[in-house]
Amino acid sequence: MNVRSAKFSVVDVETTGLNIFKDEIISVAIVPMHGTKILVGDSFHTYIKPEKFDLKSMRIHGISPNTLENAPTFDSIAKKLHEKIRDSIIVGHAVEIDYDFLKKSFKKSKISFNPKKIDIALLEKWLSDRLGDRCTDLSLDSLIKSYNLSSRFRHDALADAFLTAQIFQIQLLKLLKYGMTSVDRILSAIESTKMSRIDFIF
Repeated sequence: MNVRSAKFSVVDVETTGLNIFKDEIISVAIVPMHGTKILVGDSFHTYIKPEKFDLKSMRIHGISPNTLENAPTFDSIAKKLHEKIRDSIIVGHAVEIDYDFLKKSFKKSKISFNPKKIDIALLEKWLSDRLGDRCTDLSLDSLIKSYNLSSRFRHDALADAFLTAQIFQIQLLKLLKYGMTSVDRILSAIESTKMSRIDFIF
């Protein structure tokens, strides 16, 4: 598949914690892309009411129980959410975490979720190694600074997804400049970095 014709869904989720077995999604944002074009007008965001809420997580995302009181459950919007990301490649920062939480939640709603995924941190590592700019800090804050973007609304799902989309857009333009036009080649490049989410500083 050619990069310019590919469909991407840049996602960010906020959760009650990072334990996939007991924590839950409380906010989901999707910023769609068609090739290198960010489809800002088609962006989607929703809060999600969890079964349990850990007040300690408010220190990270700032989402209070009051905000979630009248939010929909994941199950009630699962089909709508799946429709928005169907047939696209999932993109995110440390995307395995978002991916795993979405996969768990979709499974509970009896919806299959197994798309391909691209991690902008791993892609940045691959790019920096090839272009001679050894990148040692792959945190989202560091990438935002490196790409001269504003980080005023960090840890808001929609803001983080949009920031991630902007970084990914620039990364794609770099790849295209160097003749990397195939999505499969990008996926193979990421696989070759031999890194995992535990290497990231959040």
